[in-house]
Amino acid sequence: MKCPICNVEMRINGSGYVMKDGKLYKRLGYVCRNKDCSNYGQLVKNDYIPLDVTVDNEAEVEESE
Repeated sequence: MKCPICNVEMRINGSGYVMKDGKLYKRLGYVCRNKDCSNYGQLVKNDYIPLDVTVDNEAEVEESE
């Protein structure tokens, strides 16, 4: 995904999970990496990727911090 101002490929700065309208999405935040651009280091766009949620009673459960 490219910055709308300088047309340089942006980088993912952060991610997370979001519930929206009863559906689960992975959120990716993109920032410009061009030091000469006015968008440099700023969040330019969030991309929401839909995730399928299934019930799997046999799935291994891992603990997280």
